[in-house]
Amino acid sequence: MFNNYVWQTYLNAGGKDVVEMFRKNFEEEFSEEFIDNIVRFRENYCPSKTICNGTRTKLTELLNDIMEGYYILEEGSYNTETAMNYLYNWFKEENEKISTKIAFEIFCGNVEYFTTFLALECHELFVPYYYQWNFNVLEKIALEFEIDLPKIPIKKDYEGRFYYYGELCEAFLSFRKEHNLTEYEFMAFLYDFAPSYIGGTKSYIVNDLPEPKGAFFIGARADDAFLSNEADTVTPWQCNVDTAAGDMIVMYLRNPISAVDSIWRSVSVGFNDPLFYYYRCTYIAKPTAIRRIALKELQEDIIFKDIPIVRKNMQGINGVELKPSEYNHIIDLSGANVLKLDYVVSNDDREFVNEKAVEDFLIKPLLKKLGYREDDYVQQLNIEIGNHNHRLIPDFVLLPEYRNGFYSAFAIVEAKRSISSSKQLEEVIKQARSYARQLGTKYAIIVSKDNIWLTSDKDCYTKVIFSSSWDKLENPDVFRSFHKLVGR
Repeated sequence: MFNNYVWQTYLNAGGKDVVEMFRKNFEEEFSEEFIDNIVRFRENYCPSKTICNGTRTKLTELLNDIMEGYYILEEGSYNTETAMNYLYNWFKEENEKISTKIAFEIFCGNVEYFTTFLALECHELFVPYYYQWNFNVLEKIALEFEIDLPKIPIKKDYEGRFYYYGELCEAFLSFRKEHNLTEYEFMAFLYDFAPSYIGGTKSYIVNDLPEPKGAFFIGARADDAFLSNEADTVTPWQCNVDTAAGDMIVMYLRNPISAVDSIWRSVSVGFNDPLFYYYRCTYIAKPTAIRRIALKELQEDIIFKDIPIVRKNMQGINGVELKPSEYNHIIDLSGANVLKLDYVVSNDDREFVNEKAVEDFLIKPLLKKLGYREDDYVQQLNIEIGNHNHRLIPDFVLLPEYRNGFYSAFAIVEAKRSISSSKQLEEVIKQARSYARQLGTKYAIIVSKDNIWLTSDKDCYTKVIFSSSWDKLENPDVFRSFHKLVGR
Protein backbone atom coordinates (compact mmCIF):
# COMPACT_ATOMS: atom_id res chain seq x y z
CA MET A 1 0.00 0.00 0.00
CA PHE A 2 1.25 3.47 -0.88
CA ASN A 3 2.03 5.38 2.33
CA ASN A 4 2.24 9.11 1.73
CA TYR A 5 4.16 9.74 4.96
CA VAL A 6 6.90 7.27 3.97
CA TRP A 7 6.95 8.74 0.46
CA GLN A 8 7.36 12.29 1.81
CA THR A 9 10.15 11.08 4.09
CA TYR A 10 11.94 9.70 1.02
CA LEU A 11 11.51 12.98 -0.86
CA ASN A 12 12.89 15.00 2.05
CA ALA A 13 15.86 12.63 2.43
CA GLY A 14 17.22 13.15 -1.08
CA GLY A 15 14.36 11.90 -3.20
CA LYS A 16 13.61 15.40 -4.49
CA ASP A 17 17.05 15.44 -6.10
CA VAL A 18 16.19 12.19 -7.90
CA VAL A 19 12.90 13.65 -9.10
CA GLU A 20 14.72 16.72 -10.37
CA MET A 21 17.28 14.52 -12.13
CA PHE A 22 14.47 12.82 -14.08
CA ARG A 23 12.81 16.17 -14.86
CA LYS A 24 16.03 17.76 -16.06
CA ASN A 25 16.89 14.87 -18.37
CA PHE A 26 13.41 14.45 -19.85
CA GLU A 27 12.63 18.15 -20.27
CA GLU A 28 16.00 19.81 -20.83
CA GLU A 29 18.96 17.66 -21.84
CA PHE A 30 19.49 13.91 -21.77
CA SER A 31 22.89 13.29 -20.17
CA GLU A 32 25.54 10.80 -19.09
CA GLU A 33 24.58 11.66 -15.49
CA PHE A 34 21.18 10.11 -16.16
CA ILE A 35 22.78 6.92 -17.49
CA ASP A 36 25.06 6.65 -14.43
CA ASN A 37 22.07 7.03 -12.10
CA ILE A 38 19.91 4.47 -13.91
CA VAL A 39 22.73 1.92 -13.81
CA ARG A 40 23.19 2.63 -10.10
CA PHE A 41 19.46 2.17 -9.47
CA ARG A 42 19.46 -1.04 -11.48
CA GLU A 43 22.37 -2.50 -9.53
CA ASN A 44 20.16 -2.26 -6.43
CA TYR A 45 17.60 -4.76 -7.77
CA CYS A 46 19.53 -6.66 -10.46
CA PRO A 47 22.62 -8.71 -9.49
CA SER A 48 23.77 -9.30 -13.07
CA LYS A 49 26.74 -7.17 -14.12
CA THR A 50 26.02 -8.09 -17.74
CA ILE A 51 22.51 -6.64 -17.56
CA CYS A 52 23.65 -3.45 -15.85
CA ASN A 53 26.43 -2.99 -18.39
CA GLY A 54 23.91 -3.63 -21.16
CA THR A 55 21.66 -0.91 -19.75
CA ARG A 56 24.58 1.50 -19.94
CA THR A 57 25.32 0.48 -23.53
CA LYS A 58 21.74 0.92 -24.76
CA LEU A 59 21.27 4.28 -23.08
CA THR A 60 24.64 5.49 -24.39
CA GLU A 61 23.50 4.53 -27.90
CA LEU A 62 20.36 6.55 -27.29
CA LEU A 63 22.36 9.55 -26.10
CA ASN A 64 24.48 9.44 -29.26
CA ASP A 65 21.41 9.15 -31.51
CA ILE A 66 19.70 12.07 -29.78
CA MET A 67 22.80 14.16 -30.40
CA GLU A 68 22.53 13.18 -34.08
CA GLY A 69 18.94 14.45 -34.15
CA TYR A 70 17.11 11.09 -34.40
CA TYR A 71 13.47 10.78 -33.37
CA ILE A 72 10.76 8.10 -33.38
CA LEU A 73 7.37 9.80 -33.13
CA GLU A 74 6.32 12.44 -35.62
CA GLU A 75 4.83 15.65 -34.24
CA GLY A 76 1.18 15.30 -33.40
CA SER A 77 -1.30 14.33 -30.71
CA TYR A 78 -0.99 10.81 -29.30
CA ASN A 79 -2.54 8.59 -26.73
CA THR A 80 -0.87 5.38 -25.58
CA GLU A 81 -2.61 3.22 -28.17
CA THR A 82 -1.93 5.47 -31.17
CA ALA A 83 1.70 5.93 -30.15
CA MET A 84 2.20 2.16 -29.82
CA ASN A 85 0.47 1.64 -33.18
CA TYR A 86 2.82 4.18 -34.72
CA LEU A 87 5.85 2.45 -33.20
CA TYR A 88 4.62 -0.97 -34.37
CA ASN A 89 4.12 0.26 -37.94
CA TRP A 90 7.46 2.07 -37.80
CA PHE A 91 9.15 -1.25 -37.02
CA LYS A 92 7.42 -2.88 -39.98
CA GLU A 93 8.37 -0.10 -42.40
CA GLU A 94 11.95 0.21 -41.17
CA ASN A 95 12.53 -3.51 -41.53
CA GLU A 96 10.79 -4.27 -44.83
CA LYS A 97 7.51 -5.57 -43.41
CA ILE A 98 9.06 -8.11 -41.08
CA SER A 99 6.98 -10.62 -39.14
CA THR A 100 5.38 -9.71 -35.84
CA LYS A 101 7.73 -12.14 -34.09
CA ILE A 102 10.82 -10.41 -35.50
CA ALA A 103 9.39 -6.96 -34.76
CA PHE A 104 8.92 -7.98 -31.14
CA GLU A 105 12.40 -9.51 -31.00
CA ILE A 106 13.91 -6.21 -32.16
CA PHE A 107 11.79 -4.24 -29.71
CA CYS A 108 12.56 -6.35 -26.62
CA GLY A 109 16.21 -6.63 -27.63
CA ASN A 110 16.39 -2.83 -27.39
CA VAL A 111 13.55 -2.18 -24.94
CA GLU A 112 15.53 0.25 -22.77
CA TYR A 113 16.51 2.28 -25.84
CA PHE A 114 13.02 2.48 -27.37
CA THR A 115 11.04 3.03 -24.17
CA THR A 116 13.37 5.76 -22.97
CA PHE A 117 13.10 7.38 -26.41
CA LEU A 118 9.30 7.23 -26.21
CA ALA A 119 9.34 8.71 -22.71
CA LEU A 120 11.61 11.53 -23.88
CA GLU A 121 9.23 12.36 -26.71
CA CYS A 122 5.97 11.79 -24.80
CA HIS A 123 6.75 11.64 -21.08
CA GLU A 124 3.19 12.41 -20.02
CA LEU A 125 2.20 8.96 -21.40
CA PHE A 126 5.27 6.76 -21.38
CA VAL A 127 7.64 5.56 -18.68
CA PRO A 128 11.11 4.22 -19.54
CA TYR A 129 11.27 0.48 -18.89
CA TYR A 130 14.24 -0.88 -16.92
CA TYR A 131 12.76 -4.15 -15.65
CA GLN A 132 13.64 -6.56 -18.45
CA TRP A 133 14.83 -9.82 -16.82
CA ASN A 134 13.33 -8.42 -13.61
CA PHE A 135 9.60 -8.57 -14.14
CA ASN A 136 9.51 -10.52 -10.86
CA VAL A 137 10.71 -7.35 -9.08
CA LEU A 138 8.07 -5.25 -10.82
CA GLU A 139 5.43 -7.77 -9.74
CA LYS A 140 6.60 -7.51 -6.11
CA ILE A 141 6.42 -3.72 -6.31
CA ALA A 142 2.94 -3.94 -7.81
CA LEU A 143 1.85 -6.27 -5.02
CA GLU A 144 3.33 -4.07 -2.31
CA PHE A 145 1.83 -0.80 -3.59
CA GLU A 146 -1.37 -2.17 -5.18
CA ILE A 147 -0.55 -1.32 -8.79
CA ASP A 148 -2.99 -3.18 -11.02
CA LEU A 149 -0.70 -4.69 -13.66
CA PRO A 150 -2.32 -5.95 -16.89
CA LYS A 151 -2.51 -9.69 -17.47
CA ILE A 152 0.62 -11.11 -19.11
CA PRO A 153 0.07 -12.37 -22.70
CA ILE A 154 1.06 -15.95 -23.49
CA LYS A 155 4.55 -16.57 -24.85
CA LYS A 156 3.58 -16.93 -28.52
CA ASP A 157 1.39 -13.80 -28.56
CA TYR A 158 4.21 -11.60 -29.87
CA GLU A 159 1.90 -8.76 -30.87
CA GLY A 160 0.25 -8.80 -27.45
CA ARG A 161 3.64 -8.76 -25.79
CA PHE A 162 4.71 -5.84 -28.01
CA TYR A 163 1.67 -3.83 -26.94
CA TYR A 164 2.03 -4.94 -23.33
CA TYR A 165 4.50 -2.12 -22.70
CA GLY A 166 1.78 0.39 -23.60
CA GLU A 167 -0.65 -1.37 -21.25
CA LEU A 168 1.94 -1.15 -18.48
CA CYS A 169 2.26 2.58 -19.04
CA GLU A 170 -1.51 2.96 -18.76
CA ALA A 171 -1.43 1.08 -15.44
CA PHE A 172 1.41 3.34 -14.25
CA LEU A 173 -0.54 6.43 -15.32
CA SER A 174 -3.60 5.28 -13.38
CA PHE A 175 -1.50 4.72 -10.25
CA ARG A 176 0.26 8.06 -10.69
CA LYS A 177 -3.01 9.99 -10.94
CA GLU A 178 -4.51 8.11 -7.99
CA HIS A 179 -1.65 9.27 -5.75
CA ASN A 180 -1.14 12.72 -7.32
CA LEU A 181 2.40 12.04 -8.52
CA THR A 182 4.05 13.92 -11.35
CA GLU A 183 5.59 11.83 -14.11
CA TYR A 184 9.04 12.49 -12.66
CA GLU A 185 7.98 11.63 -9.13
CA PHE A 186 6.64 8.35 -10.46
CA MET A 187 9.94 7.58 -12.24
CA ALA A 188 11.79 8.21 -8.96
CA PHE A 189 9.24 6.02 -7.19
CA LEU A 190 9.56 3.18 -9.72
CA TYR A 191 13.34 3.01 -10.00
CA ASP A 192 14.74 4.34 -6.73
CA PHE A 193 12.18 4.30 -3.92
CA ALA A 194 10.14 1.14 -4.59
CA PRO A 195 12.98 -1.34 -5.32
CA SER A 196 14.75 -0.30 -2.12
CA TYR A 197 11.51 -0.48 -0.16
CA ILE A 198 10.89 -4.15 -1.08
CA GLY A 199 14.52 -5.10 -0.41
CA GLY A 200 16.18 -4.93 -3.83
CA THR A 201 17.89 -8.15 -4.90
CA LYS A 202 17.27 -9.64 -1.44
CA SER A 203 13.57 -9.81 -2.29
CA TYR A 204 14.14 -12.71 -4.69
CA ILE A 205 17.78 -13.89 -4.73
CA VAL A 206 18.27 -16.74 -2.27
CA ASN A 207 21.77 -17.07 -0.82
CA ASP A 208 21.13 -19.78 1.76
CA LEU A 209 19.95 -22.38 -0.72
CA PRO A 210 17.70 -25.28 0.23
CA GLU A 211 18.40 -28.82 -0.91
CA PRO A 212 17.73 -29.20 -4.66
CA LYS A 213 14.43 -30.73 -5.70
CA GLY A 214 14.99 -30.92 -9.44
CA ALA A 215 17.47 -30.50 -12.28
CA PHE A 216 17.14 -28.73 -15.62
CA PHE A 217 19.15 -28.42 -18.82
CA ILE A 218 20.00 -24.98 -20.17
CA GLY A 219 22.07 -24.11 -23.25
CA ALA A 220 24.45 -21.39 -24.40
CA ARG A 221 26.98 -20.45 -27.02
CA ALA A 222 30.56 -20.51 -25.78
CA ASP A 223 30.75 -16.73 -26.32
CA ASP A 224 27.42 -15.94 -24.62
CA ALA A 225 27.67 -12.61 -22.80
CA PHE A 226 25.83 -14.01 -19.79
CA LEU A 227 28.20 -16.97 -19.40
CA SER A 228 30.91 -16.72 -16.76
CA ASN A 229 33.19 -18.94 -14.70
CA GLU A 230 33.48 -16.40 -11.88
CA ALA A 231 32.42 -17.82 -8.53
CA ASP A 232 30.38 -14.73 -7.62
CA THR A 233 28.48 -14.46 -10.91
CA VAL A 234 24.68 -14.23 -10.76
CA THR A 235 22.90 -14.14 -14.09
CA PRO A 236 19.43 -14.63 -15.58
CA TRP A 237 18.76 -17.49 -17.96
CA GLN A 238 15.95 -18.90 -20.00
CA CYS A 239 14.80 -21.90 -18.02
CA ASN A 240 11.64 -23.60 -16.76
CA VAL A 241 8.99 -21.61 -14.91
CA ASP A 242 8.81 -24.51 -12.41
CA THR A 243 12.44 -24.01 -11.41
CA ALA A 244 12.80 -23.75 -7.64
CA ALA A 245 15.53 -22.00 -5.71
CA GLY A 246 18.30 -24.51 -5.07
CA ASP A 247 17.63 -26.63 -8.17
CA MET A 248 20.57 -27.98 -10.17
CA ILE A 249 21.16 -26.39 -13.57
CA VAL A 250 23.14 -28.32 -16.20
CA MET A 251 24.83 -26.02 -18.74
CA TYR A 252 25.23 -27.36 -22.27
CA LEU A 253 27.45 -25.42 -24.68
CA ARG A 254 26.37 -25.54 -28.32
CA ASN A 255 28.50 -25.42 -31.46
CA PRO A 256 31.38 -25.63 -31.85
CA ILE A 257 31.73 -27.34 -28.45
CA SER A 258 28.50 -29.39 -28.24
CA ALA A 259 29.07 -30.65 -24.71
CA VAL A 260 27.83 -30.42 -21.13
CA ASP A 261 30.25 -27.96 -19.58
CA SER A 262 29.24 -26.94 -16.03
CA ILE A 263 26.75 -27.27 -13.19
CA TRP A 264 24.99 -24.22 -11.71
CA ARG A 265 22.38 -23.61 -8.99
CA SER A 266 19.15 -21.73 -9.36
CA VAL A 267 19.10 -18.86 -6.84
CA SER A 268 15.58 -17.65 -7.57
CA VAL A 269 12.17 -19.06 -8.29
CA GLY A 270 11.34 -19.30 -12.00
CA PHE A 271 9.07 -16.58 -13.41
CA ASN A 272 7.60 -15.32 -16.67
CA ASP A 273 8.84 -12.03 -18.12
CA PRO A 274 6.69 -10.78 -21.04
CA LEU A 275 9.34 -8.31 -22.29
CA PHE A 276 12.16 -10.87 -22.22
CA TYR A 277 12.09 -12.53 -25.64
CA TYR A 278 12.45 -16.07 -24.30
CA TYR A 279 9.74 -15.37 -21.70
CA ARG A 280 10.66 -17.91 -18.99
CA CYS A 281 13.42 -16.86 -16.67
CA THR A 282 15.34 -17.77 -13.53
CA TYR A 283 18.54 -16.50 -11.92
CA ILE A 284 21.47 -18.91 -11.69
CA ALA A 285 24.81 -18.76 -9.87
CA LYS A 286 27.62 -20.80 -8.32
CA PRO A 287 29.04 -22.32 -11.56
CA THR A 288 31.15 -25.44 -11.20
CA ALA A 289 33.20 -26.53 -14.21
CA ILE A 290 33.09 -30.27 -14.90
CA ARG A 291 34.75 -32.66 -17.33
CA ARG A 292 33.01 -31.88 -20.59
CA ILE A 293 30.59 -34.57 -21.74
CA ALA A 294 30.30 -34.35 -25.52
CA LEU A 295 27.03 -34.80 -27.38
CA LYS A 296 28.48 -37.89 -29.06
CA GLU A 297 29.19 -39.40 -25.65
CA LEU A 298 25.59 -38.72 -24.58
CA GLN A 299 24.29 -40.25 -27.81
CA GLU A 300 26.26 -43.43 -27.14
CA ASP A 301 25.49 -43.62 -23.44
CA ILE A 302 23.18 -46.44 -22.35
CA ILE A 303 20.96 -44.05 -20.35
CA PHE A 304 21.03 -40.88 -22.46
CA LYS A 305 20.85 -42.29 -25.98
CA ASP A 306 17.06 -42.71 -25.84
CA ILE A 307 16.23 -39.46 -24.04
CA PRO A 308 14.16 -37.20 -26.37
CA ILE A 309 16.30 -34.06 -25.99
CA VAL A 310 19.47 -36.02 -26.88
CA ARG A 311 17.73 -37.63 -29.85
CA LYS A 312 16.89 -34.07 -31.02
CA ASN A 313 20.59 -33.10 -30.80
CA MET A 314 19.84 -30.84 -27.81
CA GLN A 315 17.59 -28.51 -29.82
CA GLY A 316 15.20 -26.55 -27.58
CA ILE A 317 17.22 -27.47 -24.53
CA ASN A 318 16.49 -24.53 -22.21
CA GLY A 319 14.30 -25.62 -19.32
CA VAL A 320 14.15 -29.34 -20.17
CA GLU A 321 13.81 -31.22 -16.90
CA LEU A 322 16.12 -34.10 -16.04
CA LYS A 323 14.95 -37.04 -13.97
CA PRO A 324 17.04 -37.51 -10.82
CA SER A 325 18.56 -40.70 -12.21
CA GLU A 326 19.56 -38.86 -15.42
CA TYR A 327 21.04 -35.89 -13.58
CA ASN A 328 22.95 -38.11 -11.17
CA HIS A 329 24.30 -40.11 -14.11
CA ILE A 330 25.73 -36.90 -15.60
CA ILE A 331 27.50 -36.22 -12.32
CA ASP A 332 28.86 -39.75 -12.28
CA LEU A 333 30.12 -39.42 -15.86
CA SER A 334 31.81 -36.11 -15.12
CA GLY A 335 33.25 -37.10 -11.76
CA ALA A 336 32.23 -33.66 -10.44
CA ASN A 337 32.04 -32.94 -6.72
CA VAL A 338 28.56 -31.39 -6.73
CA LEU A 339 25.24 -32.24 -5.10
CA LYS A 340 23.22 -35.14 -6.39
CA LEU A 341 19.43 -35.49 -6.21
CA ASP A 342 17.95 -37.72 -3.56
CA TYR A 343 15.46 -40.22 -4.91
CA VAL A 344 14.23 -43.78 -4.56
CA VAL A 345 13.18 -46.22 -7.23
CA SER A 346 9.46 -46.92 -7.28
CA ASN A 347 7.67 -50.11 -8.22
CA ASP A 348 4.74 -48.33 -9.84
CA ASP A 349 4.52 -46.61 -13.22
CA ARG A 350 6.68 -43.67 -12.08
CA GLU A 351 10.40 -44.24 -12.26
CA PHE A 352 11.25 -42.30 -9.14
CA VAL A 353 9.80 -40.70 -6.06
CA ASN A 354 11.57 -37.65 -4.67
CA GLU A 355 10.29 -34.48 -3.02
CA LYS A 356 9.55 -32.79 -6.34
CA ALA A 357 7.73 -35.90 -7.53
CA VAL A 358 5.59 -35.74 -4.37
CA GLU A 359 4.75 -32.15 -5.29
CA ASP A 360 4.04 -32.82 -8.97
CA PHE A 361 2.36 -36.23 -8.86
CA LEU A 362 0.65 -36.18 -5.47
CA ILE A 363 0.13 -32.68 -4.05
CA LYS A 364 -0.89 -30.80 -7.20
CA PRO A 365 -3.50 -33.42 -8.25
CA LEU A 366 -4.76 -33.49 -4.65
CA LEU A 367 -5.16 -29.70 -4.57
CA LYS A 368 -7.08 -29.86 -7.84
CA LYS A 369 -9.35 -32.54 -6.39
CA LEU A 370 -9.88 -30.31 -3.35
CA GLY A 371 -11.09 -27.53 -5.65
CA TYR A 372 -7.99 -25.32 -5.85
CA ARG A 373 -6.97 -23.73 -9.13
CA GLU A 374 -3.31 -23.09 -9.93
CA ASP A 375 -3.75 -19.39 -9.13
CA ASP A 376 -5.12 -20.31 -5.68
CA TYR A 377 -1.69 -21.25 -4.39
CA VAL A 378 1.94 -20.15 -4.57
CA GLN A 379 5.03 -22.32 -4.40
CA GLN A 380 8.20 -21.19 -2.64
CA LEU A 381 6.77 -17.89 -1.50
CA ASN A 382 9.40 -15.37 -0.39
CA ILE A 383 8.32 -13.58 2.75
CA GLU A 384 9.98 -10.73 4.61
CA ILE A 385 11.27 -11.62 8.06
CA GLY A 386 12.44 -8.64 10.09
CA ASN A 387 14.21 -5.74 8.40
CA HIS A 388 14.24 -6.74 4.72
CA ASN A 389 15.60 -10.22 5.40
CA HIS A 390 13.98 -12.84 3.20
CA ARG A 391 13.80 -16.59 3.32
CA LEU A 392 11.90 -19.31 1.56
CA ILE A 393 8.80 -20.55 3.29
CA PRO A 394 6.52 -23.53 2.58
CA ASP A 395 6.42 -25.61 -0.53
CA PHE A 396 2.79 -24.51 -1.07
CA VAL A 397 0.81 -21.58 0.34
CA LEU A 398 -2.95 -21.90 -0.16
CA LEU A 399 -5.05 -18.77 -0.74
CA PRO A 400 -2.32 -16.24 0.08
CA GLU A 401 -3.32 -12.63 0.76
CA TYR A 402 -1.10 -9.58 0.99
CA ARG A 403 -2.26 -6.60 3.03
CA ASN A 404 -0.42 -3.72 4.67
CA GLY A 405 2.95 -5.27 3.94
CA PHE A 406 2.18 -8.73 5.35
CA TYR A 407 1.19 -12.11 3.95
CA SER A 408 -1.53 -14.32 5.37
CA ALA A 409 -2.98 -17.57 4.04
CA PHE A 410 -5.54 -20.29 4.63
CA ALA A 411 -3.09 -23.19 4.83
CA ILE A 412 0.44 -24.29 4.03
CA VAL A 413 1.60 -27.59 2.57
CA GLU A 414 5.02 -29.00 3.35
CA ALA A 415 6.29 -31.80 1.10
CA LYS A 416 8.71 -34.54 2.10
CA ARG A 417 9.75 -37.53 0.05
CA SER A 418 9.49 -39.86 3.01
CA ILE A 419 8.73 -39.64 6.72
CA SER A 420 9.72 -42.93 8.26
CA SER A 421 9.64 -42.35 12.02
CA SER A 422 7.71 -40.52 14.73
CA LYS A 423 10.78 -38.44 15.51
CA GLN A 424 11.11 -37.35 11.88
CA LEU A 425 7.40 -36.48 11.74
CA GLU A 426 7.77 -34.36 14.86
CA GLU A 427 10.63 -32.42 13.28
CA VAL A 428 8.59 -31.78 10.14
CA ILE A 429 5.61 -30.67 12.25
CA LYS A 430 7.88 -28.12 13.96
CA GLN A 431 9.07 -26.85 10.60
CA ALA A 432 5.52 -26.55 9.26
CA ARG A 433 4.42 -24.86 12.50
CA SER A 434 6.97 -22.06 12.04
CA TYR A 435 5.65 -21.40 8.54
CA ALA A 436 2.01 -21.58 9.58
CA ARG A 437 2.49 -19.22 12.53
CA GLN A 438 4.29 -16.72 10.31
CA LEU A 439 1.33 -16.67 7.92
CA GLY A 440 -1.41 -17.07 10.52
CA THR A 441 -2.91 -20.02 8.66
CA LYS A 442 -5.79 -22.16 9.86
CA TYR A 443 -4.08 -25.40 8.88
CA ALA A 444 -0.67 -26.91 8.20
CA ILE A 445 -0.62 -29.93 5.88
CA ILE A 446 2.31 -32.34 5.69
CA VAL A 447 2.55 -34.69 2.73
CA SER A 448 4.92 -37.57 1.99
CA LYS A 449 4.83 -40.27 -0.66
CA ASP A 450 3.00 -42.52 1.80
CA ASN A 451 0.83 -40.35 4.07
CA ILE A 452 -0.90 -37.05 4.77
CA TRP A 453 -1.03 -35.32 8.17
CA LEU A 454 -3.02 -32.24 9.18
CA THR A 455 -2.56 -29.86 12.12
CA SER A 456 -4.53 -26.74 13.03
CA ASP A 457 -4.16 -23.37 14.72
CA LYS A 458 -6.41 -24.45 17.62
CA ASP A 459 -3.43 -25.94 19.47
CA CYS A 460 -0.65 -24.08 17.60
CA TYR A 461 -0.28 -26.84 15.01
CA THR A 462 0.92 -29.39 17.57
CA LYS A 463 -1.48 -32.33 17.39
CA VAL A 464 -2.37 -34.25 14.26
CA ILE A 465 -6.13 -33.85 13.75
CA PHE A 466 -6.30 -35.89 10.54
CA SER A 467 -4.03 -38.46 8.96
CA SER A 468 -4.41 -40.91 6.11
CA SER A 469 -2.45 -43.02 3.70
CA TRP A 470 -2.97 -42.30 0.02
CA ASP A 471 -4.81 -45.60 -0.38
CA LYS A 472 -7.26 -44.77 2.41
CA LEU A 473 -7.81 -41.29 0.95
CA GLU A 474 -9.37 -42.97 -2.08
CA ASN A 475 -12.26 -43.96 0.20
CA PRO A 476 -15.04 -41.37 -0.41
CA ASP A 477 -15.86 -41.08 3.29
CA VAL A 478 -12.24 -40.45 4.25
CA PHE A 479 -11.75 -37.93 1.46
CA ARG A 480 -14.98 -36.17 2.44
CA SER A 481 -13.69 -35.72 5.99
CA PHE A 482 -10.47 -34.24 4.64
CA HIS A 483 -12.31 -32.03 2.14
CA LYS A 484 -14.57 -30.59 4.85
CA LEU A 485 -11.47 -29.35 6.64
CA VAL A 486 -9.24 -28.01 3.86
CA GLY A 487 -11.30 -28.07 0.61
CA ARG A 488 -11.57 -24.90 -1.45
